[in-house]
Amino acid sequence: MEKLKVGLIGLGTVGQVVHLPVLAGLKDKFEVVAVCDVSAKLTHRVADTFQVPGRYTDHKAMLAAERLDIVAVINSDEYHADCAIDALEAGAHVLIEKPVCLSLEDLDRVIAARDAAGKVAFVGYMRRYAGAFTAMRERLAAAPSILHVSVRDIIGPNAYFIDQTSVVETGDDIAPELVSERQQRASAQVTAALGQVSPDAVSAYRLLCGLGSHDLSALRGLVGAPKRVIGAGKKSGGRYVTAILDYGTFMATFEMGLDQVGRFDAFIEVFTGGERLRIDYDTPFIRHLPTLLTVTSTKGDDLSVAVERPSYRDPYTSEWLCFHDAITAGAPVDTTLEDSAEDLKLFAEIVAAFAD
Repeated sequence: MEKLKVGLIGLGTVGQVVHLPVLAGLKDKFEVVAVCDVSAKLTHRVADTFQVPGRYTDHKAMLAAERLDIVAVINSDEYHADCAIDALEAGAHVLIEKPVCLSLEDLDRVIAARDAAGKVAFVGYMRRYAGAFTAMRERLAAAPSILHVSVRDIIGPNAYFIDQTSVVETGDDIAPELVSERQQRASAQVTAALGQVSPDAVSAYRLLCGLGSHDLSALRGLVGAPKRVIGAGKKSGGRYVTAILDYGTFMATFEMGLDQVGRFDAFIEVFTGGERLRIDYDTPFIRHLPTLLTVTSTKGDDLSVAVERPSYRDPYTSEWLCFHDAITAGAPVDTTLEDSAEDLKLFAEIVAAFAD
């Protein structure tokens, strides 16, 4: 089978620590032929490390010069929509890191470009590709009912995990005007999504788009989308968010936050009455840490706690393999652009439910 030629836009931490190593391990299916970042220094350092021939600081130049089957859009959120649209119009399939973009207006533009190009657009909700996630979804399909769901994602600094296990290259040659443009784009896109809101609400929305999109996408993949947001609150400058989600026959509680403790505390727990099913996620920046499914039940006097580890394969590898199947075999895509729109709608509802 001919390898799919890949170009990457954005060479930050997730590109260096996750995507490029994953693709290097899938050489029978993918070949990274080009990378692009606005930092020329970073582009050359990363390209040297991973032996990538094509090196660009302008994604349009990369798209014009290279014959790419796939473009991975893994740069800053504010540029996702424009880069994805350019890649689709150039005839490439796209994998877009979450969030796809910051507003439904931009998402609609990406959907239109995908439909016009007839290409696959795949959203990088990697938690939905963990083996334990699939196992939990199968168990829930056979469960008699759901009584309650609890979702938590309170984590320490990513640097705590990354600095101990990886070497990440950085660039100090980014033009000040690009930094300013990024800030202006962010402000305009969040305003388009929410209207005029407080700075704390903006911070909470950005955190929902980043960290929260993992949890709420995975929740949606397990039990569907909620009917409404009953209530929500934010504290500590928008760094902590709590929400109560109404599913009609049950409720879900959601809590998210950032602190300085070196722990990754992320789980979804579903209570069915007869069983408690809990999936625990660890930091994605250390590959192959297992995602665990714990099943707790009682029979007579016996309390049973079973821990399942379906696979050591990291979710990013599974994600790329599913993307490959979608392109080469027409396999269905679970994490679509339309699916990601549900995130943006829910985030806006949570922000609208804030009391202040």
